[in-house]
Amino acid sequence: MFPSLPPAGWRVSATAILIALSGTAAHAEGFRIQEYSVRDLGLANSGNAAYAADASTVFSNPAALPQLDGRQLNAGLHGILGRGEFTDTGSTDATGAPLSGGNGGDLFNDAIIPNAYYAQPVGDGRFWFGIGLTAPFGLTTDYDNGWSGRYQTLESELTVIDINPSLGFVVNDWLSLGLGVSAQYASVKLTNAIDFGSLCLGQIEPAAPGTCSAIGALPQQADGFVKLDGDDWTLGYNLGALITLSDATRLGLAYRSGIDHGIEGDAQFSAPAAMGALLDPAFTDSQAFAPLNLPARFSVSVHHQATERLALTGDVSWSQWERFDGISVDFDNPAQPDTVETLNYDNTIRYSAGAEYAVNTAWTVRGGVAVEETPTDPDFRSPRVPDADRTVAALGASWTPRENVTLDAGYQHIFFEDAQIDETGSGGDTLAGVYDENAADLVALGLSWRF
Repeated sequence: MFPSLPPAGWRVSATAILIALSGTAAHAEGFRIQEYSVRDLGLANSGNAAYAADASTVFSNPAALPQLDGRQLNAGLHGILGRGEFTDTGSTDATGAPLSGGNGGDLFNDAIIPNAYYAQPVGDGRFWFGIGLTAPFGLTTDYDNGWSGRYQTLESELTVIDINPSLGFVVNDWLSLGLGVSAQYASVKLTNAIDFGSLCLGQIEPAAPGTCSAIGALPQQADGFVKLDGDDWTLGYNLGALITLSDATRLGLAYRSGIDHGIEGDAQFSAPAAMGALLDPAFTDSQAFAPLNLPARFSVSVHHQATERLALTGDVSWSQWERFDGISVDFDNPAQPDTVETLNYDNTIRYSAGAEYAVNTAWTVRGGVAVEETPTDPDFRSPRVPDADRTVAALGASWTPRENVTLDAGYQHIFFEDAQIDETGSGGDTLAGVYDENAADLVALGLSWRF
């Protein structure tokens, strides 16, 4: 039997719910998805809480809804083309032998992120209603099955869908306020291999010498597999204020609450047939529960109309990633003791600036830059989370062929700093290396229709 395996065997999956959700090269800091508006994408999301250009302000700051020009619909598609490479610098299994396998290939899957918004005035236009459909958090990483870090991760998928009805209302000539409710769905799928050979040598061999070699259960030669699926619905809220400092300058303040999910799911194990009679009941399919605390965010934005054609934008956003510091996992299987994992995530600040120029009545061009901190503590970096500080360069354009129709296009390139990793997994294996080729290109197309 494997009396100490419940916490060890499940630590991989416990880490899954909290670590696997923590970053991909294509996203903003941590595992936040910044791609909620095509226009804002072209400005590197600078000034988003004060921009008020289309109905996507439902998400960025509902207080800006009264700035819109009549009832309208906005929709966009964002293509995320990520790439990442891992270079091994001396990974070892639980016995200290070099880990076999390759570098995992290109770990980031390409993705398409949709969003849609609708906004309309209520009554005399002092009050506005809007509703948005977005994906504010997400992750997709997928390594080759035989890669050297397979015991810590293979596949990680997080999908978060947010339905956000909002209200904006005019208080006086210089102040508008807004509020909204988020109905949020989170779905998680996480997989990794298990080195039953190393576990056999560590747990069975001392009491029954020769057993492991007799059944072929040797390190890296008797791999099993675990998959965890889970999901949850819950609620959050957002608040905003828009202050008109002058005819040319607006200041936006926006707050999105942290959201607490309770992920409920199923864990499925597979193991080499020869191990069946020796396995501890911890490796039995089971249900599990884990809280997932998503970060709050506060943004301060400015939009300044410098000339009739030129506008300048800026933004500073703070994210409360310390809410994601650790998590406990409860299991229905009594052979699996509850586990606690620590991430040591830090709060982050994102800085961005941009400019927009109206070439003529039909065409507008824009650009921006941003610097984003990662919440990841380097000492706790996981192969599910090859996250690092990044710099963003953005370009965009809008074309208005008709008075009530605008087509938007945006592009971003994300530059990542190198990410060192030296992580020991629950089975005793250590993954040592560097992610030094991570980058992402984002392309987006959108439509605004004013009724």
